[in-house]
Amino acid sequence: MRLKTVVAVLSAIIVLSGLSAPVCAQEVFEFTEVLAKDRPEAWAMKLIGSELLLTSMGVPAKIRSREIQLGVEAGWIPKLSDQQRLIGFNGIKRENVNRTSLFGRPRVTIGLPSDVSITFGYIPPVRIGGIRPNVASFAVGRPLWSKSHWRLGGRIFGQAGNLKGDITCDRATVAAGVDPVRNPYQCEAPSKDTMKIRSVGMELGSAFPLSDKFEPYVGAAWNYFDTEFHTDAHYAGIQDRSVLLASGPTFALTTGISYRLSARIRLSGEFFYTPLDVSRGGVRVGDALMNLRGCMFYALK
Repeated sequence: MRLKTVVAVLSAIIVLSGLSAPVCAQEVFEFTEVLAKDRPEAWAMKLIGSELLLTSMGVPAKIRSREIQLGVEAGWIPKLSDQQRLIGFNGIKRENVNRTSLFGRPRVTIGLPSDVSITFGYIPPVRIGGIRPNVASFAVGRPLWSKSHWRLGGRIFGQAGNLKGDITCDRATVAAGVDPVRNPYQCEAPSKDTMKIRSVGMELGSAFPLSDKFEPYVGAAWNYFDTEFHTDAHYAGIQDRSVLLASGPTFALTTGISYRLSARIRLSGEFFYTPLDVSRGGVRVGDALMNLRGCMFYALK
């Protein structure tokens, strides 16, 4: 009986050792790194944050207290080239970031006393191309100076939220298996990464009414981004739980035109530009974001 007991114990130890060996062999990367402002990862986070900014779609104008304007906004997201997609690991890993070419969100503007308006926007957590956004935005604006053919207005604005999805190791790459070309970093499972976005900004805009219907406008904005990328990926026998932090200011310009279709309906379209710097291969270059946005507003009475 004693011999049988010893054999059983030894067998159990051997079995347990065999089961635990792969777990022990897996290396875990768990650290936090503050990125330089021109690192490719920092550039990408500012680029995405800029694409989601709640822009003015016009210059703040007179508004009745408790007036409500409902809006539906859409924006074009430019496709990144193969060179621009070299983002991960300080610009040596090509990321699958071209998930969609459009984004949309509802927005609502509420009139307060003294022509102050407050706007709320929200990108709901609807999965698009493997990415699930969840971003809330706000803005407070007011006309500052008005003449018959010119109006100056100001806004302060901000956003906070996150995007979750298989960013480090996307499903298509994982499905490639051991293919060294399509899966060069040996991704083992779709990652569950999270990018957090926080930003605040201020804008000064000028409108130039040409008639009761047409109103061109221009705006200049200063923004400050505070972003984080939380990695949750398994590749090449490694569990990557690293956190990348990036922050810093950006400057943006907008130009557009508003068209009043009726007493209640207004259409706006604008061009957005923000210069961004990125260091690739030790060379710092400018790689700006330029895109188009549009919005339809409906005033409730």
